[in-house]
Amino acid sequence: MSARADTISCPSVADKLPEIPAAAQAEVDRNLALLNTQIAEANKRLVTSAGEGGPNFVQNAILGPLSDKRTATINRIATAIGRVAARPELQVASLSTCKLGGGATATEAPAPEASASATPGTSDAPAPEGTAKTITCPSVADKLPEIPAAAKAEIDRNLALLDTQIAEANKRLVTSAGEGGPNFIQNAILGPLADKRTATINRMATAIGRVAARPNLQVEALSTCKLGSGGATATAAPESPTSPPSDDGTTAPPSTGSKTITCPSVADKLPEIPAAAKAEIDRNLALLDTQIAEANKRLVTSAGEGGPNFIQNAILGPLADKRTATINRMATAIGRVAARPNLQVEALSTCKLSAAAAKSSAAAKSAGPSADDFIDIQAVSPVQQPKLTASSGTFVSRCGTGQEGHTNSDNVIIAPGVSNGAQHVNNYVGNESTDAFSTNESLAAADTTCRFSADQSSYFWPALQVLTGGKSTSVLPTAVQLQFRGNATSRVTAAPRFLRLVTGDAMAVTNSAADAPADTSTDAPTDVPTDAPSDLPTDVPSDLPTDVPTDLPTDVATDVPADTSTDAPTDAPADAPAASADNARPTFSCTGFTDRLTDKYPICPDGSAVVRILDMPSCWDGQNLDSADHRTHVVFPDENGACPSGTKAVPQLRMTLVYGNVPNTQPEGTNVPFALDGVASEQQSPNTDHAGAIEVMSKQLMKTVVRCINTGRRC
Repeated sequence: MSARADTISCPSVADKLPEIPAAAQAEVDRNLALLNTQIAEANKRLVTSAGEGGPNFVQNAILGPLSDKRTATINRIATAIGRVAARPELQVASLSTCKLGGGATATEAPAPEASASATPGTSDAPAPEGTAKTITCPSVADKLPEIPAAAKAEIDRNLALLDTQIAEANKRLVTSAGEGGPNFIQNAILGPLADKRTATINRMATAIGRVAARPNLQVEALSTCKLGSGGATATAAPESPTSPPSDDGTTAPPSTGSKTITCPSVADKLPEIPAAAKAEIDRNLALLDTQIAEANKRLVTSAGEGGPNFIQNAILGPLADKRTATINRMATAIGRVAARPNLQVEALSTCKLSAAAAKSSAAAKSAGPSADDFIDIQAVSPVQQPKLTASSGTFVSRCGTGQEGHTNSDNVIIAPGVSNGAQHVNNYVGNESTDAFSTNESLAAADTTCRFSADQSSYFWPALQVLTGGKSTSVLPTAVQLQFRGNATSRVTAAPRFLRLVTGDAMAVTNSAADAPADTSTDAPTDVPTDAPSDLPTDVPSDLPTDVPTDLPTDVATDVPADTSTDAPTDAPADAPAASADNARPTFSCTGFTDRLTDKYPICPDGSAVVRILDMPSCWDGQNLDSADHRTHVVFPDENGACPSGTKAVPQLRMTLVYGNVPNTQPEGTNVPFALDGVASEQQSPNTDHAGAIEVMSKQLMKTVVRCINTGRRC
């Protein structure tokens, strides 16, 4: 069989599962069906991308992402069973790996017709190669009237969807060869295809009808497809126009450069959420985040693929379809218990490719940091430190410096279930199992690098890289302190187990470009940062490894107040957008100067080491372990150090990282000594520093933390 007729085959998962408990059956069935959908989408992609890319295109653009999706899905199946019975030990790596072959793939959840014994040789079975049957459908594009400009984008999306539907049906025709009885093709393929086409054609008529006269299309006739045959496999003419090839027979792939996909915020367009709908709304807002993360990941991994319309057709278009479905689900969820909101679904669903913000107002700089990103720490003004009065104690959890080598490019908080969701390398201490597919159950079952075995929390941050000779080398901190602190105006209460915490903004450059006028420079002087917290320690305490700089004092002062920043940037209201430049916080300093923070890389004097101080929010809403934007469930104190109304103070985590192994050389142009690893579009800006944590302490240990803080002790 020719390569064009190959299909993707994957190991069967259903027959590797133990007996399914009744309480897990529905979730397992959903995920088995999702495995089928993933294979169908991959095979469809195989057909529609014929001729694209280089020799590794199929592996990198189709089989690799399919493996990632299957890994997440199989892990969800194991987790679902593990909630009510023993978690099965599935061979996830082997079950996730699919290959390109000529045979039909395993079907995890066969339709009723497919469960019958195969009946080869029936009249409906696809003919052998050479007399292959194919599905042909009436053309719709040439039946439409002139398309108003306001409807064109939606019409184009739906015409492309008609093509996809035919491709999926023809793929199903091949993979289901020999299945079912004499009516199998009509009932299982042509009938569902007609239903999909009816809905799609009606959507096009509606789109035109919003801004002009609704066309009177012969929907039934246009929706009905048939099985034909020919000497070679025929394909219906595509509904959506394709770009002509260049003179040499190839199409130049678009260059994404340092671009990233940005989408309109949805959370701040919603009305007040009824309590009965909140859980579903939160799930779907989180799904919107995941969709964007997956699209940006696809943008990176597919660099150089396809023709001039590749990004629109393969990434932005499918993303818009997913967002449309998700936003409509949110409107429906609210509409079940209150008035259905009239959301501008099309506008909210449409994302765009945005260039990263320029590093100066003059011109965009090349990717990567420059001397403009650095500042002499002695030029940064110290910040006065008000005194704590309510809960002045501290508790330190000692979890090492990451010498175990636990790193990955995931972010289980922001992009759960998405491999490479962070798009940069993170260093971890604490929980030894954390990755994109971690669950509360897996975290609770894992080992920890912390001295207190009852602290299984996950603490992570972007790696710092030493840059020499055009090469970058990630380095671990030589000292890490994880300190829990009090509040300026109240005692603290216990934080719940599995609380998710994030600080900073990995996309600060892009978000500042979206929030600011085009000529707004992002390199304003940082010697007096407006959002620098005023609760900085006089220096790093002594519970650090022995190889830290020797000028460190014996401990942190006990009168260090809680965060008293002048603009409390991340204590946003519940309807704030998930991503904002305001989430960025200055984090860099030097030993001996930790009463100063800057959002630039510090130039430290001789004998002083680079320091990163990452403070987490500490005012919890008392209910949620996470929120759709991963921030509104736990926010920063206000300018007086008090928690906003409706929240309660919990121990504030401060992560202090010391780098005694970073060269202290003067930067010149783009020849700089070190920089953060980061998302490609963010140019390794120091303003993108951020961190995450999932608190997984035992109740007893958390009680100890609270007691130490509230009684003014240093533990």
